[in-house]
Amino acid sequence: MNENQCVLACVTVQKDCARLIRRGSDIARESGLPLRVLHVSQGKNILGSPDSAAILNELFSLAHEVDAEMSIVYEQEVPAAIARYAGEWNAAALVLGPDRSGTAGRVKGLLPEGIQVTVVE
Repeated sequence: MNENQCVLACVTVQKDCARLIRRGSDIARESGLPLRVLHVSQGKNILGSPDSAAILNELFSLAHEVDAEMSIVYEQEVPAAIARYAGEWNAAALVLGPDRSGTAGRVKGLLPEGIQVTVVE
């Protein structure tokens, strides 16, 4: 195990993303690695809906509860941003939610070899 590695959970501004942080926390604990949480925003305003601020606060609070650092990155190309962030933070494992747009598959194709990807339904 490389002590500089981490587990990376990727979330959107949706309440049900708490399950991704919890699963990432489980994987991090099992592997003895720190957890990082990432949200990639495609626009300058991540608070697009009235509930977004409350949801974002809940996700930040949950990340804090499981001793994880949460970051927000502003980029148009979400898969590339996730892959780059995973590389920069030397992610050993990546936790993603399912999506209809194929983001998870595109992220997998951009990741360095050896990163374990878990898609949480």
